[in-house]
Amino acid sequence: MDAQQLEEAWAARAGAREARLVAASHVPAALSLLGIVRPGDRLVAFADDFAEAFACGFEGCDVVLVGSPSAEAFAAASEGFDASLDAEGPHLWWFANSIGAFGLRVPDLRALGRAAREAHALLVVDNTVADVFGCNPLSLGAVLSLEALDRVCAGKAPRKLVAASVARSQLKRHRVDAAAECAHALFVGYGASALDLYAEEADVLERGLGSLDARMQAHFDRARALAEYLAANEMVRNVRYPGLSSHPDHAVATGILEHGFGPAVEFDLIERSAGELFDALPGEFRTSFAGGATTRLSAPRGKQGDTIRLFAGTDDPLTVAAALDNALRQ
Repeated sequence: MDAQQLEEAWAARAGAREARLVAASHVPAALSLLGIVRPGDRLVAFADDFAEAFACGFEGCDVVLVGSPSAEAFAAASEGFDASLDAEGPHLWWFANSIGAFGLRVPDLRALGRAAREAHALLVVDNTVADVFGCNPLSLGAVLSLEALDRVCAGKAPRKLVAASVARSQLKRHRVDAAAECAHALFVGYGASALDLYAEEADVLERGLGSLDARMQAHFDRARALAEYLAANEMVRNVRYPGLSSHPDHAVATGILEHGFGPAVEFDLIERSAGELFDALPGEFRTSFAGGATTRLSAPRGKQGDTIRLFAGTDDPLTVAAALDNALRQ
């Protein structure tokens, strides 16, 4: 497949009107490179783990970070901004993750989508953690969905790639969704030019798409098993996983997410730092490729902090749990 065929395949997977591949290190960088968020626009985001990227990546744009993924928080941060849904703007953008930010929050995307249209806002969703397999933001009210393709590529692509998908604007009874139509006009009129893919990238993406759903189900199933193990472990606290009833968004997640509750688990250590845990673990848990077969651990608040984020691989969760147990007991 060439780049155009891959974009068409991704658009079909996402149920999108159109899709585009962007070479970018993460989703906020890809959104900036698309060129559709312009000076004079306001960008309201719930993405505390990417606060620096939003602060630096949108020059001339009024960026507001909110502390909650609720529709009320987004609406309050949008007050006083006279947004337009025509191509000229100015435009009001709302940004959230389907699963993300500190705590692996799951916003009510249906409520956000309805509130965004009332405010003449364009809802953008980072769908990297859930993938279209686990959540389809475009069917829930988003006009733009972006996903880093690490898991599609299983960490084997030479560059970091992000797929951007824009919603269809046709609604029931031949009505047109003005927000989606505006997003598409910007996507076509101001979006970045088509990406030239390396042959190796095209091959990795094509093969990855063919096996992605089966791999995502394995990631989801193993994450659930590891979350339940951690929730019962006396050496950790505050296990955050949308599938646990203790998660603040558990009820929302059951109606937003599909096939499980995602591949990620977050938890806090007791009386030790993330760096100390990493030193006690086999190196592959830190050096494995993002989105690959091996479970990967990171420290979203730095190695001196006590927070661990785990992305389940397709490896045996019993082996991962045993390695974690040994490291926690040292």
